[in-house]
Amino acid sequence: MRAARAIAVVLLGLGLALPLTAAASADDAEIQGLGAQLDRLSADPALGSLALGEQARARDAIAAAANAGRRERPHYLFIAEQRVALARAAAQVEADQKQLDQLQRERDHIMLEASQTDADAARAELARQRLQYQAAVEQAQMLQQQGAAYSQQAQQAQAEAAQAKKLASAQTRAAALARKEADLAEQATRALRGDSTASSTGAGSGGSGSGSLVLSDASFQAGSDVLSASRSRRLATFAQAHAGQTLRIVPRAASGQRVLAGRRAVSVRDALVAGGADAARIRIRSVEGGDKGASVEVSAGP
Repeated sequence: MRAARAIAVVLLGLGLALPLTAAASADDAEIQGLGAQLDRLSADPALGSLALGEQARARDAIAAAANAGRRERPHYLFIAEQRVALARAAAQVEADQKQLDQLQRERDHIMLEASQTDADAARAELARQRLQYQAAVEQAQMLQQQGAAYSQQAQQAQAEAAQAKKLASAQTRAAALARKEADLAEQATRALRGDSTASSTGAGSGGSGSGSLVLSDASFQAGSDVLSASRSRRLATFAQAHAGQTLRIVPRAASGQRVLAGRRAVSVRDALVAGGADAARIRIRSVEGGDKGASVEVSAGP
């Protein structure tokens, strides 16, 4: 009986010890797995040299779990697992931060090169603008010199024109005096011959002969084509005296008065028509050159 009871006690002890031994083996395997994870982290070429403090604390936690009692081991295993995970995460964060710093340095280098390129382009543009400005200044100086030369030539030309104008005016006055003397001589001759009719109107022919009438500047209002009342009546008399004949109107003008002479020729035609002349028998010729002002000559003929 005693032998059987002893065998039963031994078997009961072995039954109770086997689960405890299996649990201890499982904890040891987990501790070894954590150690292997930490060894792989230390051997990683990218992460092994990072977060060394966290790796050391993880190893201490693994060692504490290995030395802990049966009741405390699960707690220390949990802490060791967290320490190993924290060490890997810290190493990864440091690696990412290093990569970010490297990217930032590369960006700063690129920005520096870009700013240097922009500065070089700005200096080149400034040099180009400086050359353009210098060329513009030289061109302006050259144009100023040319303008001064042209101004001097223009002043000389104006002086020559003024001198020519004075000469032309003197020649015009001499011609007017000559015509006046000729008119006086003709009138004196007619007076001696007893001819009392004015050749300028041709009225003595009773409309069958030829005659002419000259309307000078004094026959119109100053600077316009409006005839004076006396000249309008004289044109009406001329039209009646030469009824049935062809009337020719010849405008004459000095330089710058050709348009005014043409307008005055039209006014003369209108006055002749108003005086009874046949508009179909009136001819206006082109403006001819004259000595002074804008005059109109009317002549009658077949």
